[in-house]
Amino acid sequence: MAPAEPCLVLDGSARHGVRVGVWQGGRWVAEAHSEEGALEATFACAEAALAKAGLQFADLRAFAVCVGPGSMLGIRVTAMAVRTWAALQPCEVWVWEPLVALAAAVRLRGEAGAFHVVSESRLKRWHVVSVDADGLPSPARECEVEQVAALSGRLLTTVTSAPQVLPAAVVVSEAWAELPKVFTQAGVLRREPKPEALNAAADFATWSGERHRGTP
Repeated sequence: MAPAEPCLVLDGSARHGVRVGVWQGGRWVAEAHSEEGALEATFACAEAALAKAGLQFADLRAFAVCVGPGSMLGIRVTAMAVRTWAALQPCEVWVWEPLVALAAAVRLRGEAGAFHVVSESRLKRWHVVSVDADGLPSPARECEVEQVAALSGRLLTTVTSAPQVLPAAVVVSEAWAELPKVFTQAGVLRREPKPEALNAAADFATWSGERHRGTP
């Protein structure tokens, strides 16, 4: 099951900036990006992307918003924008998580077997999603550096500075350009009429390092 088209896709999860794209016909038909924060740039980016696509808000049939983990402010701003727009103009609302999307992207690029995808969190911790040999991702969780370093299997990230902290980390390219293809993969998108920011830290205290271990 996929969103109706055209679909407006929003990502405010990065530490800096916001991205908006119009997804139609299995590809991006327009994109807009700003280095400003989501609070300042979300609406302007949405307007710019729609203008490039030659569309009006009334033409949209769905929204897809990133719910994190990532920048809580950016995610909340973009999620609230989507909730507001969907209330004014009833549309399908879908959500996605950047680490799950990245995991799907690297599998499409040829990554096989079990692996982990990670991103920076708060207080020198890291967000982790583990993918088993069948390609099924775990829920996002927040881990200490030592826990991440102890994971068995490939460690993939888009954070260019990660190898300074996690020597085994392999830096890969971001998934944004591939999202139209990634979104067609099972389990990446899910329907959620009232999107909220994902709090991966909620699992921090109970997570066990024995879960989702890959092959050394």
